[in-house]
Amino acid sequence: MKKNKFSFNKIKSSPKKVFSHLKSFLLATQNTVGVDIGYSYIKIAQFQKAREGYLLTNYQIKEIPFSVRDNPRERNALIRKFIDDYFSQMKIRTSLGRIVIEGGGVFIFSFLLPMLSEKDLRGAVEIELRKKLPSHIDMRNIYLDYFITDRLEDTRGIQLFVTCIAVDKSLINKNLDFLKSFNLRPVVMNTSADALGNLLRMMQAKDYIGLMDIGARKSVLNFYHRGLLQFSREIPIGGDHITQSILKVLQALSSQTSFEDAEMFKRQCGIPLGEEMGNDFYTDLGVVKGERIYAGLRPVLERLITEISRTVTFYFRTYKMEKLNVFYLTGGGSRIKNIDRFLSTNLKNFSIDSIRKLDPLKAIKGWFDIEVIRQELVMEEAAPHLSLLFGLCIDKGGKVNLVPPREKIEQKALFLLFLFRFFFPILCILTLVYYGFNYTRKLIYTTILERAKKEIVQLTPKVREIEEYFKLRNLLKERENLLKKAMGPQPLWWGVLKELSNITPEEIILSRLEIEPRIPKQMYLEGEVVGEYTRLDLIISQFTLNLSDSPYFSNVRLISSERAMFSTVPKAKFGIVCELVY
Repeated sequence: MKKNKFSFNKIKSSPKKVFSHLKSFLLATQNTVGVDIGYSYIKIAQFQKAREGYLLTNYQIKEIPFSVRDNPRERNALIRKFIDDYFSQMKIRTSLGRIVIEGGGVFIFSFLLPMLSEKDLRGAVEIELRKKLPSHIDMRNIYLDYFITDRLEDTRGIQLFVTCIAVDKSLINKNLDFLKSFNLRPVVMNTSADALGNLLRMMQAKDYIGLMDIGARKSVLNFYHRGLLQFSREIPIGGDHITQSILKVLQALSSQTSFEDAEMFKRQCGIPLGEEMGNDFYTDLGVVKGERIYAGLRPVLERLITEISRTVTFYFRTYKMEKLNVFYLTGGGSRIKNIDRFLSTNLKNFSIDSIRKLDPLKAIKGWFDIEVIRQELVMEEAAPHLSLLFGLCIDKGGKVNLVPPREKIEQKALFLLFLFRFFFPILCILTLVYYGFNYTRKLIYTTILERAKKEIVQLTPKVREIEEYFKLRNLLKERENLLKKAMGPQPLWWGVLKELSNITPEEIILSRLEIEPRIPKQMYLEGEVVGEYTRLDLIISQFTLNLSDSPYFSNVRLISSERAMFSTVPKAKFGIVCELVY
């Protein structure tokens, strides 16, 4: 697990890592443009890396007309015009380009190899690849990459499940030149199978997953373990085969029915299931029963189920699997109505927990369109077409990158040249500014220093007086401390006198207060009390009790009490001794 705590001990890293982090920082603000050219659709999307994920800043999907699909010249012209218009509209001058590689020159194989070192493992992969490739293909014209998907421990030791992706170099160069022709810097080139695995990892999909990418002419069935591609197989059945079957049914109503009419019917009505079998489907050409549509689709659907069943069975036996946690559907063909229900019904003999359509929007932080506010429903309809681009343009785009090593070296050289051109003038300017700033500060500090020296000379007599003052003050403090030690702790006199004033009755007049320098200090009080004969002793007793109850006095004792016999008014003299509390 990644630790969030930052430590300076972890700053040490290799120059390669520093270069990679610097490159990622500088490229984070650039747009990543992904291109996926299928048989029937052109998909292009623009992504922006954000702090918490990725933003889909813009996308466009264009359907290739049926009449143009098999005409290479018109098809290429249409593709180029569409991408040129997109870049003109978005005002993109230069950016990072990523593209999906598809075609007859792509090969994906899975091997079971013994535990080997990295160098020996690559040699073993090349040997196994020679056995799998058609005999007419020269290994020198193949660029390959591989990754380990799982480990198996048995009596023979540790064995590795390795997935190898090999592509004809001519196909790579063709896609490379295609991106460069639009002023896009090729940073990632990958196959659909690995790009979709990257999408699953971004969606935090775990365990064992099956994913079928339903295209126009074919479907690709992929199996993943924690987002790592384990097995891939093409099925020669796609959305156009279903459209062709619907076209045959609709042509029975009218010979004027076109492929586009059948395609529209497929999107709206899909595969009739359950109660829909008896429904009437209204079209511009007439009414057709649901059961009739299903009867026309039945041969191609049975072929589809047969191919999927064979592939799943082979995967289970090869990898000794017991079940799939989920089976996803994506691609333009996954938009066919009821396709997920149909597969769930016909694949129930396999141990598959659920079959559902893939939602690639979970892999990105959000989306926004700079020209029009699109409804969420429209985005969700476009999402199946964009699944490949999501997986290709998010993060590294997959476990493999088929950009040739020569191109990567050139890009690093261009990046270093860019750094030199960009940072060298800035560094020179910053150096001059820094030098000028320090030189100016030096002049200022020199002036301040000279001025301070003059002031110091002028202040010398005063400094001497201040020194003498501090010496006298320290001497007085020392004497004061000695006096305090000699006197010892003193009571809070103002509190004592105030307390004595508060507790003395009105009939009593104090005539003498004496403090004896003892520890604890004793206070001697003399005074007279004037009142009735019967109350003189009571008043003196009350005063004694008041002194005892006070927190300032303790051990209160009456030491003398004498009545004035010859006085004209009743009065008596008394003496009290007590200890002060402090």
